[in-house]
Amino acid sequence: AQDLIKHNLVVFRGGEGALQILTPLIDVIPEARLNLVIYFLRQGDLDEAFSLIQDVEPKTPQQYILKGVVNAAVGQAQDSREHLKLAQQFFQLVGGSASECDTIPGRQCMASCFFLVSQFDDVLVYLSSV
Repeated sequence: AQDLIKHNLVVFRGGEGALQILTPLIDVIPEARLNLVIYFLRQGDLDEAFSLIQDVEPKTPQQYILKGVVNAAVGQAQDSREHLKLAQQFFQLVGGSASECDTIPGRQCMASCFFLVSQFDDVLVYLSSV
């Protein structure tokens, strides 16, 4: 219970103390890894974010979305078609799924997917439906 409280305090404080508190919890609380990835993204540390998420086998829409975001950021920073393609696939998996296609995150994922392939008219269609 103490670990969960510490984890939640970091989240509610906008990442304050993330390295000290979340790092030892990444194998204890599943969300700790994801929140540490988000912390690294916000800090602009794409290498750390990528190294934490690359071996995660996504099971939830949030995990797919985070893998998509990290791959999109790395792809843009390194001009890597491979990472951008992976990002597109993760976004399409979420946005095209029956359970997420009519949700705000699902529509944002489809917009992101279309943005990555320069289909900007489709981006506008999905974003205007949010």
